[in-house]
Amino acid sequence: MSITYIPRVTQLDSQQLDRELEELFKHCIFQATKYFEPGILQPFLPEIDLLIRTWIFKNSIYDKNSSFGQQMLSLKYKTDNFSRTKLYWYFGYMIGLRYLKDRAIYSFTSNIKSGKHPALIDFILGLELTADKLTREDLTDFSWTRELLWHNLIELIGTVLSLVNMFGLKQRMSKILKYMWWRNRVGPSAVTSPASMTLYTTCACCSEKPILPHVMGCSHIFCYYCLTANKAADPDFACPKCYYNGKEVIKFVIP
Repeated sequence: MSITYIPRVTQLDSQQLDRELEELFKHCIFQATKYFEPGILQPFLPEIDLLIRTWIFKNSIYDKNSSFGQQMLSLKYKTDNFSRTKLYWYFGYMIGLRYLKDRAIYSFTSNIKSGKHPALIDFILGLELTADKLTREDLTDFSWTRELLWHNLIELIGTVLSLVNMFGLKQRMSKILKYMWWRNRVGPSAVTSPASMTLYTTCACCSEKPILPHVMGCSHIFCYYCLTANKAADPDFACPKCYYNGKEVIKFVIP
């Protein structure tokens, strides 16, 4: 009796097993050649991947109509709908195109290093660029080059800034500036005095009436949201009025 329904998770697991097997073969090759001179294998990494994938394809799908991952999960392609022509198309799509993609990426990185072959087809055919004129009056203005550099620099800065805790950085810069210019104006006496709440008490962060008042060790009172949100964003958050850096958030209780 043939089972026609195959769970989706089983099909995805078979693909993951195939990828893990390929990585295992690559790891074995790298371990066997780890004592070679550095840089010997790097120019041939796409070809090594191609040989590994071809060997896996030959001994699995080509011979047994199922990949190694599918064999582990007792799966296989239907033989009545898997002709030799489809095998060749399968090889070209799954292995040939991946090789061209890997080689194109490596060709791009090699061009950055050597500056000889900007495209994969140039590398395959051995084509090299040369200057049309010794003096190029038409390229004396390099504003377009500067534009590209600035564009890439802005993208790099945007990527780096997205990884920075801007709130914490802002708090630290603000604290440093206040310590530099206003150290003599603000004394540390508020740290030792206990917190007290009156009708005119406001939150040290939002300057509004404290909602669910909480403290962190100094004489100032905060809203629960203001204090916990600032502490969550920056564990070193200090009181904006007295600069006390309390580690514990405590509910304020009127004595």
